[in-house]
Amino acid sequence: MTLDLSFLPGWIPPLDTSFALALLLVIAPLAGEAVFRLLRWPRIVGYTLVGLLASASRFDGAGLELSEGFRHGLEVAMAVLLFELGSRVNLPWLRANPWLAATSVAEAGLSFSLVFGIGHYLGLGPGSSLALAAVCMVSSPVVVMRVASEIGARGQVTERLLVLSALNTIYAVVAVQLVLGLLGQVHGNNALEALRPPLWFLLNTLVLAILLALAVGYARRRLDLANENSALLLLGLIFLALVLVRLSGASPILVPLLAGMLLRSRDPRPCLWPRHFGTAGGALVVLLFVANGMAADWRLIVGGGLAGVALLLLRAFAKVAGTVLFGRRSGLSTAQATALGVALLPMSGTAFLLTASLYSAFPAMGMKVAAALAGAAMVMEILGPIATQWALSHCGETPDGKEVTRGA
Repeated sequence: MTLDLSFLPGWIPPLDTSFALALLLVIAPLAGEAVFRLLRWPRIVGYTLVGLLASASRFDGAGLELSEGFRHGLEVAMAVLLFELGSRVNLPWLRANPWLAATSVAEAGLSFSLVFGIGHYLGLGPGSSLALAAVCMVSSPVVVMRVASEIGARGQVTERLLVLSALNTIYAVVAVQLVLGLLGQVHGNNALEALRPPLWFLLNTLVLAILLALAVGYARRRLDLANENSALLLLGLIFLALVLVRLSGASPILVPLLAGMLLRSRDPRPCLWPRHFGTAGGALVVLLFVANGMAADWRLIVGGGLAGVALLLLRAFAKVAGTVLFGRRSGLSTAQATALGVALLPMSGTAFLLTASLYSAFPAMGMKVAAALAGAAMVMEILGPIATQWALSHCGETPDGKEVTRGA
């Protein structure tokens, strides 16, 4: 991208994408601070609004075309937050409270079923409907992690939110790979050949996640990783893991997430990192949410129309109904379970990368999924973080939140 500055004196050189990114890094934090101070909204809403305005003014490319220019940057920024999230997920909790696992399956399963139904009703076809349903299972882990961290949320609902968002991310990535395998079978391969790519994908992902967890665990035993200088080592290890991900065809979403979960499972002590691994990680996170907004394709949003609204409402109903269904059995009040479902609504970032991977493998199907998803994703990029903040505050899990008593 080159900005048209022909009206300036000839001695001023053309300004390219690096200038645009630098400008965004100045504007986005100011916008984030403005919405936080004036409206009390999460700062990431301001970052995303800057990206949306940039996309609307054609400051850069739009939609899935951004996957070529920004995808690797998105993956790095997401990996930082996903690793942080994974290191906070306590897997033994699922064994101690099986109803929490049932809640996870219920909210993800209802989301998948209802979205598949609306996709089929809209005539997207079985393959595209399955892919759309798989993507819509995910609750953006990077959004819930960032919002919970920013507002200092602590408590039962917050911990369940982190666990459920991690689990439905795993479900969504695995489901998308299975859909790609089924599509390969439809195109003439036998069942074994169709399952081979997703199985190889998952094996590579698990191996790299184990290696990353072992490397970070080794460093953690010998260094004070709460120190920002040592945190640069963590960023370097994650960068290296993502390079290996691209070489091996593994998942840039699951490798850091699973690595964090494996690290936590080996050591019950909470892993204390500098927030987003220091200043460098924080800058990457700002760019992540700006890029999320820039990924909006306004032509698809307008074309989606009522389909996006229907998708949004059905997915919201599924998330809330799934958490309320087993909420009391898992130890939450009805009000807390409802708030948990509301907090699971964000879907940006991860949903975009999953859709981009579908588009890379099957452009026609990926475009159908993007068109159906565009309106709902754009709305959730703004309302999702606000909904999560409201839900956690409503449960009394933030310093200024109102307490919601159990059994209410």
